[in-house]
Amino acid sequence: MTGAGRLKPVAETADGESGGRTMTEELQDSLTGVWSRFGLLFFAEHYLKLLRRVKREMALFVVGVDGLPADGADGTWTPAHEASLKETARLLRRTFRTSDAVARIGPDLFAILLLETSDLGAEVLLTRLEDRLAEWKAEHPDLPPLTLSLVVDRVRADQEMTFVAALSRIVAALRRRQADEADGDGPSSATRGWSTDIVLPAG
Repeated sequence: MTGAGRLKPVAETADGESGGRTMTEELQDSLTGVWSRFGLLFFAEHYLKLLRRVKREMALFVVGVDGLPADGADGTWTPAHEASLKETARLLRRTFRTSDAVARIGPDLFAILLLETSDLGAEVLLTRLEDRLAEWKAEHPDLPPLTLSLVVDRVRADQEMTFVAALSRIVAALRRRQADEADGDGPSSATRGWSTDIVLPAG
């Protein structure tokens, strides 16, 4: 985030408190340092319009950090919970390209918007994420395993759907997958600490 010194504080809240927050702070998740949900939506809606004009697609990954309360909030979790989120953010930033948008979109959820990526490119990045997670486990043998669930879909230029709707659809698919795994109905992970489930939600 550059140019923060030129940004003005955001509008005051209903109680008259702005807290001196800048637009940069609104766009960025304070715990992990990646984009916030607001930042991703701010960025994606504009980019989706451009993709439709040039008739291109984009890939959207949603990653859930397993074992965290989905309705949790920063400040109420244990240090271990927050550490898991920070480590996940680091893994994602190391895996994906600087041109891709990595965001924390919920208490236990991250999204990655891949720009101008083919199906093959998405597969390569997915393999890289698995490799990065394996490296993390080797570097932190004494820590509890970090387990992630992942869903990936493509947002097509011809889809009459807002980015918010596309994101909501893929998050719902991830929640169904996590619920199935919690009930023992989902496929078991071949690698401890990593769930390789990839779900392509029906259009």
